[in-house]
Amino acid sequence: MSSFSARAVEIWRSSQAEEISPISGAFSIEVLPTLMVPQTLQFLTECAANPPDGVGGISSAFLQGMRYLNPREPRLLFWRVFSNSDELFSFDPGELFAAVRQLEVHADINLTFGRASYLADVGRGPELPLWMLSRLPFNRAVAFEIEERDAARASLGGGDLQMTDKVRVAQQHYSTGMSLLAGEDSVSGLVDAAFMQFYLAMESILERHERGEALKAGAQMFGSEFDQNIQEIVLHVYLARHRFFGHAHPKYLRGMLETTTAFDIAKQTLVARWCARRLIELELKRPLVKRELRLYAGPQKSVAFFGDASSLLYDFNLP
Repeated sequence: MSSFSARAVEIWRSSQAEEISPISGAFSIEVLPTLMVPQTLQFLTECAANPPDGVGGISSAFLQGMRYLNPREPRLLFWRVFSNSDELFSFDPGELFAAVRQLEVHADINLTFGRASYLADVGRGPELPLWMLSRLPFNRAVAFEIEERDAARASLGGGDLQMTDKVRVAQQHYSTGMSLLAGEDSVSGLVDAAFMQFYLAMESILERHERGEALKAGAQMFGSEFDQNIQEIVLHVYLARHRFFGHAHPKYLRGMLETTTAFDIAKQTLVARWCARRLIELELKRPLVKRELRLYAGPQKSVAFFGDASSLLYDFNLP
């Protein structure tokens, strides 16, 4: 999950809800047990037993739910009553995400989650699942096609790489970016972090952080190989970095609210990844395989970047 939080979700609904009216229970939110999260959950259970004065409605719903916390299953529990199944099934998941964001601010904590269930209280506390949400990731896929295998084989056959200090630094950033993408569906912010690692790999080669200076440096370092195509790609990545990943921008908010904008921003990581690999290739002065990497916005929608600057005008245009 990127910090561009708008994602598609899958929701399961149980027909058993139609037999219950009203419906009392709690949303069970499966937060990742990252740094300080277990202690935070314990704190909330303590507050539930002795609530502070002046608690607002959202915090009160959390404290009411946390009274039922099972220590063996650390979850956030958010109490909610629905008049009937229609009201439950029309519940906006955005309300749940917004409530968690408020709790994050109160407790100075990150509460990442991708799954939540509404558990109805039928006499023994919240336990009957009637509604389940699964938040869909920007799925990744890294191919290894026949021609890519041939290119990797040719690279192995070309002997050991002469790794300059510049290449070592760039490759470390590149490798870190790839590892961050591998866990993108588990930890918030990894698409953003992966983009920045690929960008830093580029900056390590070009030794410039201003886009105009970077283009001049590339031309001086690599001559005709730093052609118009790669120049346009470098410029695009630098613009994306300054607009969405390095500085605040009003459209960043849209990335938090709209799934389409979130994906349009996230897929810039593919451009940065390809560009970083190409610049490492130029610095090494030998061809490298650039394997296909795709991001999936949905089961039938995916994109990959193959190094053609013309695709920046349509598939990868900046939102």
